[in-house]
Amino acid sequence: MDGVTLLRRARDAGLRVATKGDKLVIRGPRCAEPLALLLLAHKPAVITALAADWRARHREALTYWSALHPAETARIAWGEIEHYWHMQHGERLPHWQCAGCREPIGGLSSLELADGNRVHFDAAHGLDCVLSFGDRWRAEATVGLRTLGLDPPPHLS
Repeated sequence: MDGVTLLRRARDAGLRVATKGDKLVIRGPRCAEPLALLLLAHKPAVITALAADWRARHREALTYWSALHPAETARIAWGEIEHYWHMQHGERLPHWQCAGCREPIGGLSSLELADGNRVHFDAAHGLDCVLSFGDRWRAEATVGLRTLGLDPPPHLS
């Protein structure tokens, strides 16, 4: 069975499939376990299909942004693909925990982010937690994308 077909079936079943190093990470409903085992049995084909999918997404972003911002195409397209990777595979912390400093938010003001994470957003923390979390998720996304054979533009690596 080919990797593209398996990935399509996995998405239809509510599974999220990603790579972490040379491992295949599968998350989703317990009832889809037989399909998860099938994915693992065909791991090389699935990893190849995942990598091809991400490379295609990156090429699409480069094409799109080159028409709008030719001088900044590589940087903007990389940011888009990082964001997309993060929204699918990035770390999600408990609602009570700051994604920036990892401390409890408690009764302090916080900012709810688009990915469901929260960060401190008060006078004592300033923008430190927001910036720290941004650096962390971008670095995590870059590692994940490099695993799939994509590299950031030279001025961002």
